[in-house]
Amino acid sequence: MPIIVSKNKGESKDDVIGKFRRISMDEDIPEEVRKRTAYVSKSAARYALKKVIIWRDKCRRRSKKRRNVVKR
Repeated sequence: MPIIVSKNKGESKDDVIGKFRRISMDEDIPEEVRKRTAYVSKSAARYALKKVIIWRDKCRRRSKKRRNVVKR
């Protein structure tokens, strides 16, 4: 779907460019471009996903540990 940005009265070129950048960031277009520019093998993708899962579990354990500590 194309992104169309029109210039309103009183807006500068920089304002229009900023509007375009915000819209493209909201739709995650730069992230999609980064993903498509370089090939990532299936094993590398699985490894990255595994690292994220391990990190998430580690953070959960830390926060759970902090909640259980009672200061007297």
